[in-house]
Amino acid sequence: MKKKRIVFLFLGFLILFVVFWYSKGYSGEYIRWGDSVESVDTNILERNNIPYKIKNNKVYIPEDAFDKAIYCCS
Repeated sequence: MKKKRIVFLFLGFLILFVVFWYSKGYSGEYIRWGDSVESVDTNILERNNIPYKIKNNKVYIPEDAFDKAIYCCS
């Protein structure tokens, strides 16, 4: 009985760990993506849930979303 409780407790912690590990919230510093707003298709960024900011006619994305942006937008 005690062994089952330990196994279920371990599985519960494992599930919580996996959920928190794979939930992606971007928190990196924003870096420039592309040359200008005209050269970047922001619709693709929106479809792939990549946040972006536009400053001075340039598009910026979080640094930790850079790889995902390369895969979806190039």
